[in-house]
Amino acid sequence: MAHGNTAEDPNAPQFTKEFAELLSDKVGGAVLGCSDQWFAACVNLIKFAPPIWDAEKFVDTGKWMDGWETKRHNPEYDWCILKLGMTGVIKGFEIDTSYFTGNYPPYASIEAICDDSSPTFKKLSESKWEEVLVKSNLGSSCKQYFECRSEKRFTHLRFKIYPDGGVARLRVYGQVVRDWSLMIQGELVDLAAIENGGIVSLCSDNFYGSKNNIIMPGRSVNMGDGWETKRRRGPGYDWLIVKLGEKGVVQRIEVDTNWFKGNFPTCCSIDGINYEGPEMTQESLAKTNWTEILPKTPLAGHTRHFFQRELTNNASKFTHVRLNIYPDGGVSRFRVHCSL
Repeated sequence: MAHGNTAEDPNAPQFTKEFAELLSDKVGGAVLGCSDQWFAACVNLIKFAPPIWDAEKFVDTGKWMDGWETKRHNPEYDWCILKLGMTGVIKGFEIDTSYFTGNYPPYASIEAICDDSSPTFKKLSESKWEEVLVKSNLGSSCKQYFECRSEKRFTHLRFKIYPDGGVARLRVYGQVVRDWSLMIQGELVDLAAIENGGIVSLCSDNFYGSKNNIIMPGRSVNMGDGWETKRRRGPGYDWLIVKLGEKGVVQRIEVDTNWFKGNFPTCCSIDGINYEGPEMTQESLAKTNWTEILPKTPLAGHTRHFFQRELTNNASKFTHVRLNIYPDGGVSRFRVHCSL
């Protein structure tokens, strides 16, 4: 991911901000098969990185495109079968045809299925699928958003394009569903992690790196794979709020500044709250009384910081945790290990 302005699409609906992205390769999504990928491989469809354009790049089959593109003249439709990286209840879709202008498909639809048995491609192909997005109009080189009203949990998708053409990215937003009754008594779990239902609900600034990078799996791969704010020229400090996947008691916290060597925050502090009201907004945030979990503590660049003995109020259950960074800078990962 390039290190640059990553401002969110102002036209994006609320479901893209409130819920996790369930399909990308960053969270373990996979392409299981497709009808055709003559011009561009289907695996591009689930790339976490945004699509790019290279005017000079050509391959044996023609113009290189950063997306999934099938050959021309399919009489009915092309399809691909996808495995969600994180299973859950789907709230909406983003279909991105960036850079596909005279070769985008006019329509698309999506079907889904729930099968936890690690089904074979043959079994999936023969299964009965449920339509979760009716055949819908697409546009030239643009992002379009579609709500999903099903309350069912799904594990796999079948994406259809009519009759053929190219799509850059497919994003699937939803609520991760986990069975917390399977947790071992006393076991710690990172409730901030996106795969455990965590989501970044608000942040003060999102200039250089997507806010949800901070709760992604694994360590960051470069400086663009984190949350970084612009240089603060006035008073105050930057902050980020994670809505935990489940209410828990914070026992250990990790703040990782991996790759941030000259632009890490000088200090951080962490607060928590047990908030059961409507979705938190900037207005409700101003009226909220937070409980200190970690006092203001120095940070170092390109370092994993672990806090356990330093934590206070380690008997309280929290639904949200706020990371404050002073005065600004970049943090690659934020882990909040809790007991339930």
